[in-house]
Amino acid sequence: MNETISAEAAAAASGLRAWLSNSALPLWATAGFDRSLGMFHERLDWSGRPRLDVARRAMVQARQIYVFSHAARLGWFDEGAPLAESAMESLVGRFCDAGGPRGGFAFSIGPEGHVASGVRDAYAHAFVLFALASLYRLNGDARLIDYADETIAFIDEALTDQNFGGLYDASPIADRSKRQNPHMHLLEAYLALETAAPGRGYLDRARKIVDLFKTRLFIAEPGVLLEYFSEDWSLPDEPAKRGIFEPGHHYEWVWLLAEFEALAGDDLGAEIARLYRVARQAGHAANGLIFDELDVDMNVIKSAHRVWPHTEAVKAAVAMRAKGDAGAEAFAAAMIGALRGTFLDRPFAGGWIDHIGADGVPLIADAPASSLYHVFLAATEASVAFEPKIGA
Repeated sequence: MNETISAEAAAAASGLRAWLSNSALPLWATAGFDRSLGMFHERLDWSGRPRLDVARRAMVQARQIYVFSHAARLGWFDEGAPLAESAMESLVGRFCDAGGPRGGFAFSIGPEGHVASGVRDAYAHAFVLFALASLYRLNGDARLIDYADETIAFIDEALTDQNFGGLYDASPIADRSKRQNPHMHLLEAYLALETAAPGRGYLDRARKIVDLFKTRLFIAEPGVLLEYFSEDWSLPDEPAKRGIFEPGHHYEWVWLLAEFEALAGDDLGAEIARLYRVARQAGHAANGLIFDELDVDMNVIKSAHRVWPHTEAVKAAVAMRAKGDAGAEAFAAAMIGALRGTFLDRPFAGGWIDHIGADGVPLIADAPASSLYHVFLAATEASVAFEPKIGA
């Protein structure tokens, strides 16, 4: 691969990193953090003030812990360390209402700091593990790995289907259908844990999810990653869920499978290439923005655009560049341009418009904290690839 980095890619990565360090991270560390409870706010309204009337989800706390611990470790935002540590204490102390992580994490906490929903959500638990791995890499606190192993034991016991394999969405189990999304983020968490604390079996757990991807989630022809399944992994009966895929998740899996290859030594080049090809060929509108949903016949089902698929496209492009894709560098720069030209730093400095219609009109009227995880991780990957003297 040509190691020469284009000026366009370097400038795009540098600009995104600077925006995070100088604008987004300071905002979400102040207006976005509730010091009275030691927790991050769920969202900011369009004047940049915290929404105090909404419950705070464990998933959002975990994502923000990841962001600020990673930012501190990179030296992008030194003030992130105490915020991440404070939020982790609150996450374990307030969301574990059944005797610590071994009893799982409640879905949400109300404005006063008490449990609002005690449901145990698989997606949220994946991010708890991801946050624990990131904070452990920052401070080396051995309790965090113990918490991770206790959380995994809960996932095994309460969220895993012992008959057909994979995860249910939540415990108690009210809906026995399945989605690919929690599995994707659990793979991400196990890869992060393997990087943080290798040799403890996390890579074996990651491999089982990759095997599930190959046997259940992915259809090699036409090369799509399905989103929804019945309990036994057959296609669901609901027309709105049957044969649906999201280009953004294609890009996310491209990056994750490449990360798994690097750690495990496996060859997933064929699957990665198909995911990337389909997303590039069918997943974008004429203006370059990424569609929300398509079906297996490549019909656009939801033509709106969210911020996060464009961050995942950046990560996928970085992974493909490492594999020698000649156009990946320019694609990464274009996707950073789409982020900054359409979504970021509006309607207030350091914020974002999370979701727009095909006509460009915003579909929600506040900025969810959950999106910072996507933007930050894309920026770190772009910085590694295009700013080698600065990136992680």
